[in-house]
Amino acid sequence: MRVALLAIAAWAAAAGSAGAQEMVSITVPPAVSFLVTNVSSSTTGSPIPTTFSFASANLDLGKSLRVSVQADASTFTPPSGSRIPASKVTWRILGAAGGVGSNGTLNSTSYTLVYQTNPNPTSGQVNLEWTLASPGNGIRAGAHQLAIRWKVESITP
Repeated sequence: MRVALLAIAAWAAAAGSAGAQEMVSITVPPAVSFLVTNVSSSTTGSPIPTTFSFASANLDLGKSLRVSVQADASTFTPPSGSRIPASKVTWRILGAAGGVGSNGTLNSTSYTLVYQTNPNPTSGQVNLEWTLASPGNGIRAGAHQLAIRWKVESITP
C-alpha cells in the first residue's frame, strides 16, 4: 500500500485597508493534510472542517471583508519524482456565519474568493472541506508540501 502525506501550510497576507483605523483579528488554518492511500482516488483533507474566522472587526461604515486564497507555487514540492499540481486541490464550503462562502479550486496565478462578509461585520467564520483530486500514478509516497497565502481585504460591496 502506498501512503503519501500532503500538507498545505497557510500564511496570512496583510489585510488591505482603505482606512487607517480599520482593524480586524483573524485566525487562519495553520495546515491541511491529505493522507493519500490510493493515488487513483480523491482524498479529503484533515482536519474537517478547517475554519477561517475573524473577530473584533472595526471597518469603515458599509465595508465588508473579502477573503481569498492563492497557492505560492503551481505544484506541490515532492520528496522526489513527479509533482502534484496545486489545481488538484479544491474546497467546499460546509457553512458560513456573517457572510457567504464560495467553493473553489486552488491556483497559483490569482487569488480565488473563499468568503465575503455582510456589510459592517464584527465577527464571522467560514468552514471548509479541502479535497485533493486523484494525484495519479508516478507520485512517490512521502510528504508533498505546498504553501498557500490568504488575502483579507476591506471592500465596498
